[in-house]
Amino acid sequence: MTSALKNRLIGTVIIVAVAVIFLPDLLSGKTQSEKELFVELPKRPAVKTVQRPGGFSSEEVVGLATRDIEIVDDKAIDDQDQNTSTNEASEVSAAVPDTTEQSVAQAPSTIESDTQVEDSQALLEGAGWVVQLGTFRHKKNVQELLTKLKKGGYRAFSRPVQTSSGTLTKVFVGPDLQKDRLEKSLNNLTELTRLKGRVTPFTIQ
Repeated sequence: MTSALKNRLIGTVIIVAVAVIFLPDLLSGKTQSEKELFVELPKRPAVKTVQRPGGFSSEEVVGLATRDIEIVDDKAIDDQDQNTSTNEASEVSAAVPDTTEQSVAQAPSTIESDTQVEDSQALLEGAGWVVQLGTFRHKKNVQELLTKLKKGGYRAFSRPVQTSSGTLTKVFVGPDLQKDRLEKSLNNLTELTRLKGRVTPFTIQ
């Protein structure tokens, strides 16, 4: 066996011995490094559940949209004490026979029969206007006023309203799609009824 071959064998044995001695340490060191590199993530925070608001039932919607009697704080024009009931009650219908013909002659063209055809669909959508003449307690006065207005060529109607003093009745002229036409008729309405009206939006109950 030559000297070179011996040296090779000895070198190989030394390498194998070194590998056997140090290889387990190298492997264990790698495992430790992997363990050290592992980072523990924090726990996921609890998610707060937000409840979505529930919708209105059909019964609730109908209940909110339907108004049979309007609730207001108006006072009746024809409210009176027992001592003055006769005088005040007569004021509502005092001028029926005297002023009807004159009021018909002075009424603007907006109340003539050929201009009373309205767009009913637009009125149903709440686009119209009315003249509110007053609030009354006694049905007799309401009927007399409605009769007077119709004889004067006006389209009029009444509605019940609930107040702190009981159920009253409002009287309106209209409805009309054009607000300015009703505003121009206020003076004639005052002459006819002796009541000062005001133009308000037309609402459906």
